[in-house]
Amino acid sequence: AKHPRVAEINILAHSMGNWVTLEALRQMAIRDKAIAGKIKNVMLAAPDVDVDVFARQIAEIVPKRPPFTLFASTNDEALGFSQRLAGGVERLGSVDPNEEPWRSKLAAERIAVVDLSDVKSSDKLNHTTFTSADVVRSIGVRLSSGQKLHDGGAGLGDRIAQVTAGAAATVGAAA
Repeated sequence: AKHPRVAEINILAHSMGNWVTLEALRQMAIRDKAIAGKIKNVMLAAPDVDVDVFARQIAEIVPKRPPFTLFASTNDEALGFSQRLAGGVERLGSVDPNEEPWRSKLAAERIAVVDLSDVKSSDKLNHTTFTSADVVRSIGVRLSSGQKLHDGGAGLGDRIAQVTAGAAATVGAAA
């Protein structure tokens, strides 16, 4: 973030890497009283993070923070296994963002959500759904064109839902 030739940083963390990412951002926020301004987006893909731990971490990341986008899937079997290992404590990446209390909690924290539950995955556990061609293309198009992943209007999640439902012919034109 301090390198002068680096103009923008977009973070994409997957699975257990989300805990490390969130903890690093939490520590930065505590130490510096802010998140580095070059960090423009934080994408949490299938986060294998205890929902209670996440709530504590995000509470310590100052209100002025880059946009966070959660890529969640209710049919991620790897997160289901992790939840069973954790004594039944729900994992952030497997919450149903359309149901309460998650819809309200995520909205209150200003976290955009992309529900990937209906996206086909290349792995049998549905843990790498965010790597599907449509999802990666949608992320890439929006970031490379300087758009936010979610801007209050039709966000990335809406675009992916359209693509997976067959309602959009080209992601690039939609984005």
